[in-house]
Amino acid sequence: MPPQPCGTDPAVARATRRAVLAAAFLLPAAASAQTVDDSLAGVVRRGVLRVNIGYWTASFVPQPAPGEPRMRDSFHEALARQIARQFGVRAELLPARESGDGIQRLNSGAVDLALAPPLTRNLLRQIMFCAPHAMMDLVVLGRTPPEGERARPRLDAMRLGTLAVLAPTLADRGALTSMMPVATPWLLMEHLLEGRLDGVIVTRVMADSALVHFEGAGLRVQQAITSAAFGGAVAYGAHDLRRAVNLAIEQLLLDGSLAALFRREMGLPFNPPYPE
Repeated sequence: MPPQPCGTDPAVARATRRAVLAAAFLLPAAASAQTVDDSLAGVVRRGVLRVNIGYWTASFVPQPAPGEPRMRDSFHEALARQIARQFGVRAELLPARESGDGIQRLNSGAVDLALAPPLTRNLLRQIMFCAPHAMMDLVVLGRTPPEGERARPRLDAMRLGTLAVLAPTLADRGALTSMMPVATPWLLMEHLLEGRLDGVIVTRVMADSALVHFEGAGLRVQQAITSAAFGGAVAYGAHDLRRAVNLAIEQLLLDGSLAALFRREMGLPFNPPYPE
């Protein structure tokens, strides 16, 4: 029988908090000589799970005043609160200012968890990933070609850009010889709309949001590049916190809560990280 989600009853929260704290000390005997892992115990003592919220399932949010469009990832905000609730603590959300903030904040100790970068070889060298919880297509978003040009554009002939944390991985692909790393989604869109880039590589979620937000700009999804797995990440050495996050994600996947949360917040079908 799959584990049941924790409720908001105070007695349940206290029991969950005690269980989560106790789990931090259930380590193999071989690890006892190593530096004590305080990652989970520290979160429970503080009563706060500090979470960096990135861009990959973020949508452009209209603003009443002129200026850069704001991004909001309501899915990962809600997921952060669900994970924190299972730990018996509250979530403190820190939206990313630029691509890569999650890595820097993890390594400096400013946050406990980052939600949710793409799993790439480059990032695996810098942070420790939790189990992936979503799969998303990466697509090329570009300008609609002149009338009559219906052929799929050649990627090796395009000036392409993507968010900075993904650029090194995409640049390693043989067909993507030109790849500009860009700090923020709105700067990425500015480069595209002003003609400095021929296309931008983003998740399908971000592309769909851009089509709505920049309606009338002549944008279209030109093609899908690949599918990428996305998961939470912690700093190297935070093994207890990583195990606890993995358990929380597994429970949300098993009972269908994660899929329901994605559909509610994004209005899109949920692609599980593992084929069913």
